This record gives sequence, C-alpha cells and structure tokens, in this order.
Amino acid sequence: MRKRIRRETLEEIVYTLLQLIPMGKVSTYKSLSKIVGVHPRVIGYILGRNKDLITTPCHRVVYKDGRIGGYSLGTNFKKRLLELEGVEIEEDDKIPKRYIIDLAKELLEK
Repeated sequence: MRKRIRRETLEEIVYTLLQLIPMGKVSTYKSLSKIVGVHPRVIGYILGRNKDLITTPCHRVVYKDGRIGGYSLGTNFKKRLLELEGVEIEEDDKIPKRYIIDLAKELLEK
C-alpha cells in the first residue's frame, strides 16, 4: 500500500524538480507527475499555489502536447517569460518538441 506524502513535502519536491528544468527548455505536467507519483492535475494545482514565480520557474511546465497551460499572471506573461529564455512559441501557442524535455525519463531511466 502506498504511503501518502504531506502536501508541504509534495510541494517542496515539485518546486525542487522545477530547478532541474534548464532555461530555454520546458517539461510537462505529466512528466513531473510520473516522478512524484500523482495525477498531472495535482502538479498543476501545486504550481498554481507557487508564490515565488520567478525563482521557482513554474512557467517552464506545459501540457504534454506542447500547449502553454495556465499561469497565475496569465498565459501572455508565461509566453513572454519563455520567449525571454529562448523558447520559441508557434502560432498555435504550442511549444515545439525540441524544447520539451522529459524530466521523468532523464531522472528515472538513467
């Protein structure tokens, strides 16, 4: 039977994982959820509670299909931050696959 992680501990783990996403790249809610063992929506909930938006780079997390996803300061602000970091955003507001890293694969399969 799986042991339940305290919310504060889970938040700390997720925020630490965000620090592993390099500037100019993004990862996905799904990838982070695989590492932590929760549903991708839980990752979205945790990121939505982030009070330190710049030093905890939750703007570097997108949907698995490359769509931008939400951001507490709005998606236009999120897009601008990503562009400033060198991430290209296509006309349909998607991130090209070359910018998406599968953090779960990098951490769990090596």
